[in-house]
Amino acid sequence: MKKYVLFGAGASARMVIKLLGKDKIAFLADNNITKAGSGVEGIPVRYFPDYVEEARQYPIIISVSEQYQAEIRQQLAGAGITNIETMSELQARITREKIQGRPDYIAIYQRAMDWVHRSTVDGQAIICNTDKRLGYPEVTGYYIPTLLRWGYRELAVSFAKWLCDIQKPDGSWYDTDDESPYIFDTAQILKGLLAVRELYPEADSHIIAGCNWILSRMEDTGRLVTPTEEAWGDAKTCSELIHLYCLSPLADAAKVLHMPQYKAAAHRILDYYKTNRREEIMNFGLLSHFYAYVMEGLLDMGEEGMVREAMDNVAKLQKESGAAPAYNDVEWVCSTGLFQFALVWFRLGEIERANRAFTYACKLQNKSGGWYGSYLSEENADEENTYFPTSEISWAVKYFLDALYYKNLAEFERQADSFLDTIEKTDGRYQIVRNSVASAAGCENEKKRLRILDAGCGKGRYLRNLLEDEPENSYYAVDLSKRVMRFITDDRVIKKQGTLTNLVYPDNYFDMVYTCEALEHAIDVERAVREMARVTKPGGKIVVIDKNRNELGRMEIGEWEIWFEAGDLKSLMAKYCSPVEVIENISYEGHAGDKLFSAWIGMINK
Repeated sequence: MKKYVLFGAGASARMVIKLLGKDKIAFLADNNITKAGSGVEGIPVRYFPDYVEEARQYPIIISVSEQYQAEIRQQLAGAGITNIETMSELQARITREKIQGRPDYIAIYQRAMDWVHRSTVDGQAIICNTDKRLGYPEVTGYYIPTLLRWGYRELAVSFAKWLCDIQKPDGSWYDTDDESPYIFDTAQILKGLLAVRELYPEADSHIIAGCNWILSRMEDTGRLVTPTEEAWGDAKTCSELIHLYCLSPLADAAKVLHMPQYKAAAHRILDYYKTNRREEIMNFGLLSHFYAYVMEGLLDMGEEGMVREAMDNVAKLQKESGAAPAYNDVEWVCSTGLFQFALVWFRLGEIERANRAFTYACKLQNKSGGWYGSYLSEENADEENTYFPTSEISWAVKYFLDALYYKNLAEFERQADSFLDTIEKTDGRYQIVRNSVASAAGCENEKKRLRILDAGCGKGRYLRNLLEDEPENSYYAVDLSKRVMRFITDDRVIKKQGTLTNLVYPDNYFDMVYTCEALEHAIDVERAVREMARVTKPGGKIVVIDKNRNELGRMEIGEWEIWFEAGDLKSLMAKYCSPVEVIENISYEGHAGDKLFSAWIGMINK
């Protein structure tokens, strides 16, 4: 085992011992002879001048306060010792090794998106599964909101056009084989069309027809009766309860299309199932994939209390590994069900439990980027997993992407109170943003009113300063978390919930878009840059301020976080901008430039 000598026997030494562990410390050296013969955490302290030869045999960690480190380094060099690290250098190295040794989570996302592209039929529909490579209307429908979140607007619109083309004259949609209409399938398609209607207004008439058809299947009691249940499997696998996942599109359509009868019907249906099927709802008795539909459908309709109580029963079956069973009496897992359970737990704020399920399901990803419908438990290989055990299903990738979105949202909202809400006007990062705004506006005598977007705005600390320093402009804010944006109380800022891959504004809308320490969390950096370019006018500016990849190890980072090499991000921005300027070594928070922060400033191609 590699061992170290610590130079210094005070509080800093105790921190290093905690970091490395006692078994990795040979002894402590100190210049204070009165400490010789004593111990720290049971490790002997020796007077350095008497133990120079022994110390040369080990790497030395300088464990004293920063003000004495240069002096100690010089003393050690004079003694011929060069294998030296300071405590902060040791911490950075350990953090860097941890980061480099972790699973490549970004690759999981990239492989999943590659699977989506390979599994799209003629650019207009997602397949059912790898054994049935036909366009699946239901899943194509509920893929649309997912694609929009991750920046695939054109593909989302293409999916919507195909779905509108294949809608039946009565307003329904059929299954993959075009044999039978289903309430569930129709409702999931409505979710997609509602999400994309601003990009594809032609969808509205199809939404109305679909809603009307669903309500034509509603009995006076509020029960929804589908024409056929043939595709559902046996009663243990699926049940009519999944119709609870069909209610939010009715409620959403009521709001955006001014059809209050749809909302009234949605709540009537909800009341029917809550009253007549409550025991089934509250007890996990279906395939996890379908049971999770019920849970998310209830959440969409505001029934958080019911969902918490029901998910407590699921939690009792979750293993320490994160695995939750496909059924309540088996050990094998359903991949989609795991992602959906994680999604529900993220929405409930049960982040640790959700992360365990999510991480477990991520580990099941096939090399192709997809997931089979089910996998055997590592504890019991004698079972038979019956849900698409050898076929990759398209909905597994969809729910991976959705769970990842809600993971980010839940974790950001949990950290909301810790985010900074001010930044000094002398801070180098703010200076770059302000100077970019001022130069975009023109000279003092001919300033024009600009639209400026803070993408990933957090609590709006840059915006507060800009409203004082450049008040003539119009300011906009987008962030993943509504909770975080509540700290922005100035009515002059227009706020919208969104992500860097989905900025929820029209093309060519802004004169400048800036993002500060947010691109590192985007996951799909290329789509994020593309999205910023999309909403910026030709001749407008994109400004990115973020951390330098060469400085990895300076602090702990999230599993899905990315830092940037100057040339790589410059090349990516150059696809949309010319020129692209890189400014390195930016000062921040009272620190002179220490290579942690860089800025990339690009002008959108005209």
